[in-house]
Amino acid sequence: MSVINLEFHQTPGIASAMAKALLLRRKGFKAEVGMPEINASWFGAQADQGALKDYCETLDIEFGTTLPVLYPHVMAGGMHMHMLTHKVFPIGLLGAVHLKNTITQHKAIAIGQKMDIYAQMGGFRLTAKGVEFDFTTQVKIADEVVWEELSIYFMAGRFGGKENPSTETSFELASLDSMSDIASWSVPKNRGKKYASISGDYNPIHTSKYLAKLFGFKRDIAHGFGILAQAVNQSELANKTQISAGKCQVDVIFKGPLYLENDASLKQAADSETGTQSQRFDLFSGSNPKPSICASIKAA
Repeated sequence: MSVINLEFHQTPGIASAMAKALLLRRKGFKAEVGMPEINASWFGAQADQGALKDYCETLDIEFGTTLPVLYPHVMAGGMHMHMLTHKVFPIGLLGAVHLKNTITQHKAIAIGQKMDIYAQMGGFRLTAKGVEFDFTTQVKIADEVVWEELSIYFMAGRFGGKENPSTETSFELASLDSMSDIASWSVPKNRGKKYASISGDYNPIHTSKYLAKLFGFKRDIAHGFGILAQAVNQSELANKTQISAGKCQVDVIFKGPLYLENDASLKQAADSETGTQSQRFDLFSGSNPKPSICASIKAA
């Protein structure tokens, strides 16, 4: 299969990608074939300050002089959509689950800074329940990598992993046995539509309670990266740190949904010390005793 190179010189539009996500039939993943080679590049990318202000206001994040640590992922979202909905990609986007991310910020990015963003489809791993597949994103300024991430998605199904699982596994986070509450907030009814207008992610599970039910959810759910951004911010406020303002790493595992019109509660290890440069926290949805998000942020 030939290499697919997608190139953008302005914010990638997502209307055509969403149409392909809904309408194009997929061949289905086959382990013997693997994943196609799809690359995407956006040259001269620059954060839209209006969208950035909406992002910060929506998520209760202070608007400063540098991009919030997770915002480059939002900027790259259109590129990711075009990659994941390309006609040669074998898996339907609506059947895939965003599972994990590792984000490394080498240098905070000034608002207004022009940058080049590159994304590349990566490898895959067979598990007993399905297949995990990767893609990477890099942000460069003057050929220097200032921000990068590994995104891991999961597709349930029988692909041979039960009989012959991959020897390589993706990262895990240590469980929190004893926890204390550090923050809580309400997720409003309009959060799905509001965050979709900012990020371009109009997946119906976030914007319609009725369509979300068709995919097995009780109702519409919050975008994971939006809730994660709030959790990182609230963790830093509670611990009186500003880890995300410099060199840092954010690791996250998305465990389950956080429903709209529900309360989010943030917990961390009971013996955590204020001011430390490493924070491990879990986020819970309403009265569910199981975490929806497990994450950590640490100085790099």
